[in-house]
Amino acid sequence: MNLDYFIRQKNTLILLFTILYVLIFSISALFTENDEFFYYTLLMGVLIYIVLVINQRMHFAPFIVINLSLIGFLHLLGGNAYIGTVRLYDFYFVPGLIKYDNLIHVYGTFIVTLVLYSMVSVYLNRELIRNRYWVIAVALVLMAIGVGTINELVEFFAVVYFDAAEQVGDYFNNSLDLLFNTIGAIMATVILYWFREQTSWLHNLNENLKKIS
Repeated sequence: MNLDYFIRQKNTLILLFTILYVLIFSISALFTENDEFFYYTLLMGVLIYIVLVINQRMHFAPFIVINLSLIGFLHLLGGNAYIGTVRLYDFYFVPGLIKYDNLIHVYGTFIVTLVLYSMVSVYLNRELIRNRYWVIAVALVLMAIGVGTINELVEFFAVVYFDAAEQVGDYFNNSLDLLFNTIGAIMATVILYWFREQTSWLHNLNENLKKIS
């Protein structure tokens, strides 16, 4: 067994890793009676199925698939792991300014924006992307913010049904989530702009990885 084997089996390995951590966090939530994060892990299972269905048609680049899995892992880790007595999601890397939750929102929306670009770019020709990129970029940011809003609704239901107000946060925290979602989406469109001459650098990356295998 060598590196070539792992490259060929990358999607299977990513799926196994994702299923494994979802099962582990589900069991942990049951034993600790953490209804909020058991709810999140169930939703994660639904999202895995949706991504699998979409990926069968879209064939996302390995970079995207890997990072989607990592987002799920880091999200569940943030609600279950502690640094001392502080829940990881509430841990500040820069005291009073930037915490783990903020970084996850930036990272998550960054990857979601790349996913959205991968999905819409196949319906757009090269010239349109080159000549109207910033119009497309604004649309991508708005779509990514919309996806982030769905996440906020998921948290709202956790507050309503699982009394998770303390963990989820107040109106200010909700607004910060939307702000960092916007930052992540804008960062992604800027990165995509740098590679606009290739039309879809994610597709090219995927093709290069296929050549390695």
